[in-house]
Order: sequence, then C-alpha cells, then structure tokens
Amino acid sequence: MKAAVLHGPRDLRLETVPTPRLPSVGEVILRVEYAAVCGTDVHAYRGSIPTKTPVILGHEYAGRVLQVGKGVRGFKAGDRVVGSYVATCGTCRYCVLGKPQLCERRILFGLNYDGAFAQYMKVPRADRTLVKVPDDMDLRTAVLIPDMFLTALYAVERGGVGPGSSVLVIGLGSVGLSIVAAARLAGARKIIGVVRRARPRPIEFAKRMGVTHLINTGEEKDPIGGIRALTGGLGVDVAFEASGAPSAVRLALDSLRPCGVHVQVGIVGEPSPLDLRYLTSLEKTLIGVLNPGSTIYIERAIDVVRAHGLDLEGLVTHEFPLSDIGEALEAVERKVGDPVKVVVKTT
Repeated sequence: MKAAVLHGPRDLRLETVPTPRLPSVGEVILRVEYAAVCGTDVHAYRGSIPTKTPVILGHEYAGRVLQVGKGVRGFKAGDRVVGSYVATCGTCRYCVLGKPQLCERRILFGLNYDGAFAQYMKVPRADRTLVKVPDDMDLRTAVLIPDMFLTALYAVERGGVGPGSSVLVIGLGSVGLSIVAAARLAGARKIIGVVRRARPRPIEFAKRMGVTHLINTGEEKDPIGGIRALTGGLGVDVAFEASGAPSAVRLALDSLRPCGVHVQVGIVGEPSPLDLRYLTSLEKTLIGVLNPGSTIYIERAIDVVRAHGLDLEGLVTHEFPLSDIGEALEAVERKVGDPVKVVVKTT
C-alpha cells in the first residue's frame, strides 16, 4: 500500500509499505477513505514534538472496517467508522479517572504508532478507539469530528461557557472556528475573534460560525483596550488561545475580567514566559486542555453536530490525494491557498 512515512524532521516520503494483515486480538484493519491534516501533524513534521520515527503520519481518519480481530465486540467488516487519535489501555489510573487522553500506556497514531496517511490502517484496542458513523453522515464530514470539533467542544465545556458569556477566541483556524461554533451553541452572547492578519477566508468563516466582533492585532494599536471596550471595560469571561503563539497567550490572559478563565488549546512550540501576578490578585484561572479522546465523547460530538445541523464540512477548503501529501502539509504549514481545513483522500 501507499503511505506517507516520516523518517525525521522534514523528511516525509510517500512509500510502498506492507499492507496490514491478520489483525491480532482487539485489533481492526481499516480501509482509510479520508484523513484530515492537523497542526499536530505539522509539529511532528517539523520535529518540534516527540515522534518515534519512522512512522506513518496522521491521526484524523474515517474509513471502513476491512477485517476484525478476535475479541472485538462492536464492529464488523463493512462498518463505516471514525476513530480517536489515541488508543488507550482502559485500566491505568487516568483511564479509570475518566481522563483517557492521559493514559499511561497510550498509543498515539502518527506519533508513536503508524497513523492514517495511508490506504490502510491497523487500529489496536478497537472497541475503545473506534465509533460507528451514522448512516446519514458522510465520511468527509465525520473525519472532522473526533479531533477538530471534539477539541473545541471539550474546551468550551472546560471553560464553563454558558448563556450570556463573553468569549474571546484567538486563532481562527479550524479549531478556533469550531470553538466559535461550540461557544455559540453553549449560549455565549458576545464572541470576539482575534486574528494577526486579515485573511479573507477565515474572517468570512468566522462571521458565518458566530463571531460577533473581530479584532485584527496587525492593525489595532491597543487590542486589550478594544476588547475591554466591547465588554463594558471589564474583559471577557473566557478566553480561548488556539494559535499557540506565545504573544497570543499573554494577550488572552490580559483580556480576562477578574475571575475569568483562560483555556489554552493551541500547542505552544517554544518557551512562553508569563506574568502570573494577575492570576492571584485578580483570581484568574489558567486551564490547559487536551482532546479527551474517548469514544463516549466522540459519540456525543457526533450527536451535537447532527442535532444542530452544523456545517463542519463547509470548513474544508482543500482536498488532496494521498500522492500530494507533501502539498497538503505545506498548505497547512505555510497557509498556501488561504486554507481553513485540509483533508486527504486516501483511496
């Protein structure tokens, strides 16, 4: 089969590798139909996060079950499925506590285990990793839910957004835009989007998803003042930082009202010194979130998308064949073609 294999920083090769066969106990073989490109894939490609190479990149996937190993109870050949980015043990302290994303024996697709930028994929611990896709949902939409949308839904939940909340979202990429949508569903009254550059497509999508006010830090001389002016001089209730830029982390904290909550979603790729004085004197809260990764959460996210008719597929601006995986990563990394969400058709 064809697969995109990462051999080291910026050394990604489209290779012919053995097709997975004969699944072991608890495993499933998938024929991957769609894989989405995530910022984490770019970090792995750059070498800025720990990655066990050589490894097939990719952790956002949707496809059909091809073969089922012994002990798998929930799936059969032909089932349409999506899956988590992480396969968990189910028995360690964090799995028992309901935090499977922190599993002590976690398998991370595309980082320490072969992932989804391939024609076929072996999924271990399948009953704790895969979820069936409803008949009325296409796989191109479904592939966006377990990672992109669930990250947003969980972040909004952790931030405590509710009816009447004022919200700041820094970084209007696919996850940031999903946070906007989830915050709107949670009842946020005011949603302020922050961008560094006025890229037309994300701004258009931001308004469509529910942003009520937009601040461009590349043009606004006093963004903090602008945010406070929109919130009666107080600051926002909840700030979501989804870009990973160290300067944006500081902006998010400074934009909060007293007792406000900062939710860090973006991966910060370099040390980020913070002035923490106002965490105590103004009782601000700083929370880091990681996609919960559990099948229960994925099922819930699918239900939310269906119940509210969310047009997640509308965020897909680029689709590439697997043979052009390098171009797909470049589009995300360098913003070539003004992308929002990029997917790869693997078959």
